[in-house]
Amino acid sequence: MDFSAGALSSPDRRGKVLELLAAQPWRAWKGAELATVLGIENVNSFRVQLSQWSHQGYINKIGPAL
Repeated sequence: MDFSAGALSSPDRRGKVLELLAAQPWRAWKGAELATVLGIENVNSFRVQLSQWSHQGYINKIGPAL
């Protein structure tokens, strides 16, 4: 399944990430993969944001750097 940021319906970044994760719940996404789909250039900053969302309970990390 191909994804593009324009095909996602959520208006905000977290919503778009949650849409991607929900679309393929069996997939272990890497931060860089999500960033590519969403057109995010600063991958390191995005990884920090993913970590914050994990600590806040919005997403679950299944392993280091995943």
